[in-house]
Amino acid sequence: MLGTVQKWVDDTAYILLGGQRLLLRLSPRVGKSHLVKLLENELGGSAVLVDGAAFTKSSQASQREQIEAGLKDAIKVHGSAQLIFDSYDKAIATSQGARLQTWLSSRLIDSDYAQDVGALFTARCSTEVHRPGAGSPLMSRVTPIDPPLLEPEEAGHDELASMREWFGESALLAEQAHASKRFEPIPIADRFELDLSYIDDVRKASAVTIANGHLDRNRDSFAARCAAYGLLTEDGPTKLFNRLHAVLTASPADDPIWPDDWAASVAKFSVLVAGADEVIWSDRYMYRDVEPLRAFLKQVTTKVDCKIQLLGSDNISGMPVSRAELLRIATVPGVEARWMTQSDFRDLHDRHLVTGTGGWVLPQVHVIVGKQAPGSTVAAPAASFGVDYLAIWRRSIIP
Repeated sequence: MLGTVQKWVDDTAYILLGGQRLLLRLSPRVGKSHLVKLLENELGGSAVLVDGAAFTKSSQASQREQIEAGLKDAIKVHGSAQLIFDSYDKAIATSQGARLQTWLSSRLIDSDYAQDVGALFTARCSTEVHRPGAGSPLMSRVTPIDPPLLEPEEAGHDELASMREWFGESALLAEQAHASKRFEPIPIADRFELDLSYIDDVRKASAVTIANGHLDRNRDSFAARCAAYGLLTEDGPTKLFNRLHAVLTASPADDPIWPDDWAASVAKFSVLVAGADEVIWSDRYMYRDVEPLRAFLKQVTTKVDCKIQLLGSDNISGMPVSRAELLRIATVPGVEARWMTQSDFRDLHDRHLVTGTGGWVLPQVHVIVGKQAPGSTVAAPAASFGVDYLAIWRRSIIP
C-alpha cells in the first residue's frame, strides 16, 4: 500500500473517532470500496459498515433498525461508534430515501448519543446526495473530504514523475498501477476506456472541467474535482485523460440511428443505460430470440453495472414463452426477466427503456440483438411515459 493511502486512512479514522461527519465522492472503480474496507479494518469493532446498494423499497425499515442496533452495540462495547455508509446515494434514491435522510440527521446530529458517532458517507460524483424533506439537511452538516493525494516522498524521483504524468495527484490509481511491483498504467487506462459507468459519472459531474482541460480549485465544485481525480490537475491533463479524451467528450447517444453492427449495438445500448442504478426494458416481443438476447445482455453487463429488468409477453405469435427460458436469461448477473400481465399487455405497445422518470423509445428487440436489419430505426429520448412502469413492474409475473 502506498504511504499516502495509509496516511489518509489513519487521518480519516482519527477524524471519525472525534465524532465528525464526512462525505467522500469517487467515480466507479477508482477505489472507493478499497478505502472503505481499509477504514473499517483501521477502526475495528467500533465501525458500523452499511451498504447503501442493499437498500430496497421493502427493506428500509429493517435496515434502519440494524443501523441503530449496530451503533448502540458499538457505543456500549467501545464507548463510541463510527458509521461508514457506503453508496449512500443509492440508499436515498429509493422511495423512502427522504425518510432515511431525516432519520440519519436526527440520529447523528440531534440524538443523545450523537457526540459519540462519527460518520463517513460515500457516493458517486454525479449522483444526488440530498433529498428534499423535513428537518435539518443532513449534507449541510457534513464535511467533504478529498481522496488520497500523492505526496513527493511517495516513491523514487523517476517513478514518481511517471506516476504524476499518468494519474496526477491520484494515489489510489498510482497504487493500482503499482500492485504488481512494477508501474503498469496501461491496464488501468484500458479498463476505464471500456467502463461506461465510470465514463458516464465523470461526464455528468465534470463536463465543464473536462472542457477547460485543467482543475480550478476556486471554481470547480467538490463533485467535479473528485470526478477529475487522476485525469486533470491545476497544471493540465494527465496521460490518463489524454487516453480517455475521445470517450469522455463523445456523445454517441446523440445519434438517433440504431447501428447495424452487433458490437456497435451493444455499445449504443450500454451508453443509454450507463449511470442508472436500474432500468426497465419493456417490449412485447422481448423473448422472441432468447439466446441472442442473453448473449447481448452478457456483453452489456460487462460495460455497465446497473440492474436490467426485462418485461415481455408470455406468448410470441402463438408460441408460449417458458419459465425455463426466462430463468435462462436471468442467469446473466444483474438481469431479471418477467412476463407482462394480461391487463397491462394491451397498453404496452411501444418499446421503452425506462432509466428514471424518463428514458428512451427503442427499436424492436430483434433489431437490437442483431436478428433483423435496423433499416431506419432510431432511439429517441422520452422525458416521461404514458404508463407507470414501476407499478407495472411490481405487478408483473415472476417466473
